[in-house]
Amino acid sequence: MSGLMDISNDEKVRIARDFIRAAPAGEFREVVNDVRVLLGDDALLTTASDVFYEHATDQFCRVDVEGSPALVTKEGSVDGSKIFYDPGTGKNFTYKYLTGEATNIEPGTRDNGAESWRKALEDALAVYLKDNFPAFGSAVYGKLDGDTVSLTVAIENHKYNPDNFYCGKWQSKWSVEFPTSGGFAKVVGEMKVQVHYFEDGNVQLHTKKTTEESVQVSNPEEGAKNVVEFIGRSEKEYQLGINENYREMSATTFKSLRRALPITKNLVDWHKLHSLNIGRDLMNRTT
Repeated sequence: MSGLMDISNDEKVRIARDFIRAAPAGEFREVVNDVRVLLGDDALLTTASDVFYEHATDQFCRVDVEGSPALVTKEGSVDGSKIFYDPGTGKNFTYKYLTGEATNIEPGTRDNGAESWRKALEDALAVYLKDNFPAFGSAVYGKLDGDTVSLTVAIENHKYNPDNFYCGKWQSKWSVEFPTSGGFAKVVGEMKVQVHYFEDGNVQLHTKKTTEESVQVSNPEEGAKNVVEFIGRSEKEYQLGINENYREMSATTFKSLRRALPITKNLVDWHKLHSLNIGRDLMNRTT
């Protein structure tokens, strides 16, 4: 404790921000609560809370907006702080970082110049997501800048199971840009997987992959179809690549780290050994 007392308040805030920024998917509130205990000063936690926005938008945190799942993203940020726009409902909302709730829901402003392209992509994406993700959240943003249409797709699917000591999240983001006259669009994507397993330990997986393609977008419907086909193909390749990587690691890397069984070819009964140690200790104390 004396070491912590010797650290300046600025350094404490920096360390607190780092802890919160690195909070595993689905464990944000638990990390914030632990950091609060470590700091022992709510004023310092308030100063460090500016990182809440960074964490939530990086994780594509999902929130219920009038019965519809919305995402917290930088593309949807209205004020760069706590007000966000959900393109699915067309509503603005205030995101409560510590409770994960949406409040102050009110009509937002759409960019009608890109709406036909955005809506076509949103509809085509919904079909793909329903076929491939068990519990997804998504958002499709659109804007018109001069004669250039810019669309951004955010996808999130997670499974949080802290009672069984694991949490995991899949995310992907796709940026699509093309002229209003159509032609070809540049599509840039980033896919990420995060897993945290913490039964009797602390193991985390963080992996990501970027990809890029040029797809034809002669009209909104054709463009949406081609973009979604590229997204689906890329995400499948990424998933299969992760599966193959772990299959190879299990057969080679992990196998070389330890024996599958001890020399006796029998599993060690650790509970029995522990009982024998307790009995031996008791005998030593009575003699």
